[in-house]
Amino acid sequence: MASIKHEHRDLDVACTLGTAQRDGRRAQWQLLRDQGGLGTEPIPDGIRIWLRPQARALAESLVRQEADCCGFLDLELASDGGRLRLDITSPAAAAAPVIAWLAGEP
Repeated sequence: MASIKHEHRDLDVACTLGTAQRDGRRAQWQLLRDQGGLGTEPIPDGIRIWLRPQARALAESLVRQEADCCGFLDLELASDGGRLRLDITSPAAAAAPVIAWLAGEP
């Protein structure tokens, strides 16, 4: 699998989703973590989520969706040693709570 990478378009940290859309997206991220998650680790400016290879389709879909609505995020999904690596970062310090939310961190 080739890596998928989306770089931030701006640094305006604002959610463009309505409440219902946000709840649906949250459920998708929860499903990804529950069914495909292998753990997380902090990285500079964000978090790395390790995933099972079988989670690729859902991970790709979520990366595309987040790139469309969260122009302040940098997202990269790549194969790494038999598993997937999803890096979610941003140069905007105000993005930290959003990144933690996506990763399921408290």
